[in-house]
Amino acid sequence: MRGALLTLLLCALATPAAAATYVVAIGNDFGRPDELPLQFAERDAARVVDVLRRMGGVAASDVVLLQGADRATVEAAIDTVEQRIAREAEAGEDVALVVYYSGHADATGLHLGEDTLPYADLRARVAAAPAAARVLILDGCRSGGLTRVKGAKPAEAFSIAMEDRIAVEGLAVMTSSAAGEDSHESDALRGSFFTHHLLAALAGAGDADRDQRVTLNEAYAYAYRNTLRASGRTASLQHPTYAYDMKGRGEFVLTRLDAGRGQGVVLLDDAATWLVRDEAEEGPVRLEVTTDDEGVPLVLPTGRYFLQARHRDHYDEYAVTLEAGQRLDLARLPARRVAYARLVRKGAAPRAHGLYALGGVEGPTLAGRGPTPVALLGYSLDLPWATFSLRGRFGQSDEVVDGLRSEVRVIGAGLTIERVFDPARWLSVSVGLRAEGLYLTQDFETSGVIAPDRTSYGLDFGGLFALEVPIFEGVSLRLEGGPMTRVLRVAEVDNGAQVGDGVLSRFTGWGAAGVGVRF
Repeated sequence: MRGALLTLLLCALATPAAAATYVVAIGNDFGRPDELPLQFAERDAARVVDVLRRMGGVAASDVVLLQGADRATVEAAIDTVEQRIAREAEAGEDVALVVYYSGHADATGLHLGEDTLPYADLRARVAAAPAAARVLILDGCRSGGLTRVKGAKPAEAFSIAMEDRIAVEGLAVMTSSAAGEDSHESDALRGSFFTHHLLAALAGAGDADRDQRVTLNEAYAYAYRNTLRASGRTASLQHPTYAYDMKGRGEFVLTRLDAGRGQGVVLLDDAATWLVRDEAEEGPVRLEVTTDDEGVPLVLPTGRYFLQARHRDHYDEYAVTLEAGQRLDLARLPARRVAYARLVRKGAAPRAHGLYALGGVEGPTLAGRGPTPVALLGYSLDLPWATFSLRGRFGQSDEVVDGLRSEVRVIGAGLTIERVFDPARWLSVSVGLRAEGLYLTQDFETSGVIAPDRTSYGLDFGGLFALEVPIFEGVSLRLEGGPMTRVLRVAEVDNGAQVGDGVLSRFTGWGAAGVGVRF
């Protein structure tokens, strides 16, 4: 079973010192001996701690991070934190508790190595904590058993006040999947689907009302939508669930989107699916964010980032450096646009297809004749490793030789295969091979001389070289050409009379230019 189990008690992330928040974050990559090790559960726990400290105002002294811990260590850590909470509560302080757990699970409880922490025990321990507000979030296989919510619908919204003081009491529970469902990790995201999208929501993507605060409702709604979308690409869907037993007024604010504490704000300039990578295009994915509007803020630590906005037929790419306290509006920055066919070649899309029309010339078919004008129509299919084209060709030439006027028509149909390279934003270069079957007709205009029309079949094959320059969305100019060998059945003539058939092999060349459009 692959999954990432995340138990998160998220309550009272507030800036005032009077409302303290304690966090116990636990990640365990290893479950029972018969379960495959996870790759990112312990990393997820560390990332949750990072976000809560940077954006939730949680003090370093109030955080416990456990990685690879067993049941006894987890219970002891929660007990120790609860004792601190009890002392502060007795002194009249407002206190909240956050416990995060990421690892294996089943329908009965959390797998901490070979130990199992039953859901009932965990919930009872959290519910009994002397904090005013508690929230429990599980990210793991079949974790919905804790909430007893088995449907695909999110719970109704509720309001919790977490302003200058904690004005709520009770317990909220969030899970990454419904009862009986698996939860998933992603190698591309380097984390679990649910935790990744929860963190994206807390970083700003979940701020639906643009008030620079992300509430518990907003975080769950965003994580639900995008976990369901991401798990739709796997063998089984994953439905996060939500249950609560709280009373209070106002909103439960998890994070605030101010640019402080060594971080800045990036404003996403378009509705799209965004990839945020650390450092460069080849760097690890920090966030995947899906936005339905412009100007969505993301709070990120200072540093260098590579951002991609994924649209239906292209990417917009940005390389930025974010400084402390900076608000970086991508709408004011130049974007590098990558057309859909290039996305295919980069492995970011499975295929693209298009049409093109070209005009050009090819070398003479018969001795003593000049170049033949040709027109080409083609359909192309772009795959990550090659581009295939089906094309048709028509050429016609008229000449007078020794007073005899003739008209030659060439009709061809064939296949090309190309390997395309993108050395610059404005240029694509390809090399390949082409092969075509030919049908030729030759008509004569005579005066008193019998010269019947002739037909023939043949074959063209050779190399192909092409340049493409994009001119606007989906449309490009194309220049192509190359050497070719033509093999053709011809008549053998003696003193003007046909005495037999032969095979002509002629080495020549061709060139064409025109316009292509991709879909």
